[in-house]
Amino acid sequence: MKLFNILFLALFIISCNFDPSNSNYVPPDVNWLNSDELPSLKGCDDFESEQKRKDCFESAILSSIYSNLDLSSIVVSSEINDTIFLSLLIDKSGDLSLIDIEKTDNLIPYIPTLELLVRESIKKAPSLYPATKTNIGVPVSTKIKLPLIIKSN
Repeated sequence: MKLFNILFLALFIISCNFDPSNSNYVPPDVNWLNSDELPSLKGCDDFESEQKRKDCFESAILSSIYSNLDLSSIVVSSEINDTIFLSLLIDKSGDLSLIDIEKTDNLIPYIPTLELLVRESIKKAPSLYPATKTNIGVPVSTKIKLPLIIKSN
């Protein structure tokens, strides 16, 4: 039995002719700085142009945030007409989350809970398709920045 094991080991070592320099495998060229296929929603995949898909996606996300943003309990003493910028993250599974709000100092005294209200609104956003590295088919996380206009009635 020992002789068999020794012969098997010797044949195994001798028969192994793997030379990595002779391999014809070429790893795919991946540029991780852009995601190739943008994140999307169900209705936005129908457009042929990438710009139209992007516009549809951004419009749908903003519409969802506006419709779920409950500012009914906020009472202001003067007119508000301001734009804030939302930095959003769409992770590999398509979940949307708020990274940061760039807000002006004008809104803080009037709507101190603005960040909380926006976070709650984003939680109610529809499910998304994540961005994809198309040459290898891997879903990737993506950051986007959208303007949100806040106006008083």
